[in-house]
Amino acid sequence: MKRVGTATLWLTEGPVPHFREMVELGREIMRALCAQVGYEETVRRFADPFWLSSLACALGFEWDTSGQTTVTLKALSLGLMGTDIPVRVLGGKGAEMRMAQLEAGKLLAEIGVREVGEIRRAMRLTTSVDNAALQDSYDIYFQAAAVSESGQWAIINQGMNTVNKTARRYHWSSDRGLGVEEPHTEILSDTVEDVVLDLTSTTSAETRQTILEVLEDTPPSRLNEDLAQVKAIARKQHTLTSTFEELPTIPKHLSPPNRLDEETIRRAKNVSSFDELLTTQGVGAATLRGLAYIAALVYGSKVSWRDPVKFSYAFGTKSGKPYPVNRAAMHEAAEFIKQAVMASKTGDETKLTVLRRLNSLLDSNH
Repeated sequence: MKRVGTATLWLTEGPVPHFREMVELGREIMRALCAQVGYEETVRRFADPFWLSSLACALGFEWDTSGQTTVTLKALSLGLMGTDIPVRVLGGKGAEMRMAQLEAGKLLAEIGVREVGEIRRAMRLTTSVDNAALQDSYDIYFQAAAVSESGQWAIINQGMNTVNKTARRYHWSSDRGLGVEEPHTEILSDTVEDVVLDLTSTTSAETRQTILEVLEDTPPSRLNEDLAQVKAIARKQHTLTSTFEELPTIPKHLSPPNRLDEETIRRAKNVSSFDELLTTQGVGAATLRGLAYIAALVYGSKVSWRDPVKFSYAFGTKSGKPYPVNRAAMHEAAEFIKQAVMASKTGDETKLTVLRRLNSLLDSNH
């Protein structure tokens, strides 16, 4: 399992007047997609940020609003429920997100998925990675999983940054196997953070291993002594090791925690992998951050503090800064949605409306 990409969106609030139409149109587009490319390939498309954004645009959302994720996926979830289409979308915000993980078996039984252990684990692990292994100031508040009758899945997590009022979206695919090292093949964002703790980076591989070793070999009380040493070092910038020499000022949310919970450390003592550590009860962003500081400052391991962003979300950024974009990917995704709309059983007037929306998306960003 690897993350495929991310997208940064602007937070929006309020009801969606055309939600019922979104449910109906979304269902017919999904039916057409499954007929055109098969249900497994349809699920794979959910792992493409450009594809999901184009689909949301076709359903009537602006390309840069957070509702395109939450409302679009909710509409698809309702539209697919109880149909003969062999794909389901489950998840939601907050309690709905957690309930979907618990009730995945019941929710997926109607399309014949009996073994849901891997899907549950994937939903838990991807949330932990996007919340704790990659600390980029976005807290996950929404998760959805698209699943086919064969067990193929794609997961979309969305995190919120309450300071700059944006949401960042993370896409995952079952095609890429398990692992946390640079799990994305493409990251898209309109906002690049100055300092990010990225424990998924290859640069952080040594730190991930050091964390496992110190957990196994070091008593919890000694780790808290090491953390106190870290905090003392961090207060004296001139004594920082070479690992931190080029690091800009660390934002408050990435500061070392005051203490590590010793009961949590004892539970994590015998984990066999970083994946297992991420899903250990009580291990969250603060615990991993504290352990990463210890690995870097006490044991000299290298760690990445760079935001792993490669491309702009769309064909321009709100800041106006020069930024690489992937125009070809957006055009390809929009054309794919166009073909599905034309093949769907929706009326001609609806088809024309959708095509105008997609053409407007592409034309306005040339």
